[in-house]
Amino acid sequence: ISINVGGFKKKMRSNMLLRFPETRLGKLLSCHSKESILELCDDYDDTKNEFYFDRNPELFPYVLHFYNTGKLHVMGELCVFSFSQEIEYWGINEFFIDSCCSYSYHGRKMEPDQEKWEEQSDQESTTSSFDEILAFYNDASKFDKQPFGNIRRQLWLALDNPGYSVLSRIFSVLSIVVVLGSIVTMCLNSLPDFQIVDSNGNPEEDPRFEIVEHFGIAWFTFELVARFAVAPDFLKFFKHALNLIDLMSILPFYITLIVNLVVESSPTLANLGRVAQVLRLMRIFRILKLARHSTGLRSLGATLKYSYREVGLLLLYLSVGISIFSVVAYTIEKEENEGLATIPACWWWATVSMTTVGYGDVVPGSTAGKLTASACILAGILVVVLPITLIFNKFSHFYRRQKQLESAMRSCDFGDGMKEVPSVNLRDYYAYKVKSLMASLTNM
Repeated sequence: ISINVGGFKKKMRSNMLLRFPETRLGKLLSCHSKESILELCDDYDDTKNEFYFDRNPELFPYVLHFYNTGKLHVMGELCVFSFSQEIEYWGINEFFIDSCCSYSYHGRKMEPDQEKWEEQSDQESTTSSFDEILAFYNDASKFDKQPFGNIRRQLWLALDNPGYSVLSRIFSVLSIVVVLGSIVTMCLNSLPDFQIVDSNGNPEEDPRFEIVEHFGIAWFTFELVARFAVAPDFLKFFKHALNLIDLMSILPFYITLIVNLVVESSPTLANLGRVAQVLRLMRIFRILKLARHSTGLRSLGATLKYSYREVGLLLLYLSVGISIFSVVAYTIEKEENEGLATIPACWWWATVSMTTVGYGDVVPGSTAGKLTASACILAGILVVVLPITLIFNKFSHFYRRQKQLESAMRSCDFGDGMKEVPSVNLRDYYAYKVKSLMASLTNM
């Protein structure tokens, strides 16, 4: 019979096709009417006995090779999804793919190549960061209509964008040194060698550490006031998470100062002194100020913000596992082990075991209890690992997006015009927006 596939003509023997009667070409031999033939092909010329198929002629040689040898081979440059659809049309099962190509074929079909995934991730990072770049240039353009706008804009860029200029780098280094110095002094102040007690037996802070603390508070206050003074929009200033962190880093000191003044003027409110001690411990949160100078910390914050579903799944899996294994351990160990005599105590043991921390303060003693503990630990490993890949992919996405945003910020020079317009593929950005719109319409 004569086969015409998209212009590619080939004559094939009937005995070769009959070896595979379940394929499309094999079924043609059992057709006895033109109607049944047209159900299998796109056109038929009875004068030439030629069957026409409107298919890709470049993939048909692979089908011919299959009829000749009984095996399918897949070249590396082929699209596996297009090839899969093609052999499905001809009625050829993927089972016939030869062993030399089977592993590569199924691997490419189930999981895209790493290189393609990275390229796609970079593209998504580009399109999603374009909105943030536009917002940045929109904020920078607000200084044009304000007094001393050019000077304030340069100060705003230097204070809010580490690495923008030499001045911003120096300011960033000083801020990091002060933050680390404040944390170190707080840790040293807890050591017995540096603790001072007054005549009433109340602990006091070492004068040397107090000087460092006051200098740090003065620097943090100056930093916050300076950023607020040069901000393009005062109303939106404290909507930024990093600005809220700066505010929270100095609030405990001023609240403690006010509380101490109130306690001194009114001894009946002495209990407020305990509040002041708690607020002093909140100084440890100053370490979050480093997020302003670290791309990784900002990416981690964005990842946690947009991974609440994955984090929720992780907590759900852990809570289910803890509930099950705590009851099992309680049932087995309640009569022989005092540490596991109550279900709340077993919750603590199951939590420590599933998170693979293993303090060893409470351990099962019986054989059944040890088997339960082994199952609990293995289940904990599986539960923790499952959402990690999703969270890591999001972290990579936000890290690339943050790096591109920083690059766009550093490439601007509003004094003499922009040195370089941020490079964004508008076709990809348009496709990204249309895809988001269609998804929203589908949900509606």
